[in-house]
Amino acid sequence: MGFQLFSSLALTLVICFMLPAIVVGVAFGALTLGAWSPLSAISELGRSHLADFLITFGAGNLGHGIVVICLTISIVGGMFEMFTFYKYIYLK
Repeated sequence: MGFQLFSSLALTLVICFMLPAIVVGVAFGALTLGAWSPLSAISELGRSHLADFLITFGAGNLGHGIVVICLTISIVGGMFEMFTFYKYIYLK
């Protein structure tokens, strides 16, 4: 049962880390590509707001902001997974 816990937990942590990174990357890419559309002013504004949001969490660095958000969501996902496994053991 221990191996099942750790393999499930590792998979949950990896997925919970990668998903926000992919979502932020797609949003940033879409806003960057939107700069060539007729709505380029809105796209630039959205991109600057997204960058400011990530810089806030990264203490001045955009990349650190993405990592901080991904780590936080990964930790929360791992805690939910451990709680679910705990409840599964005691409800059997």
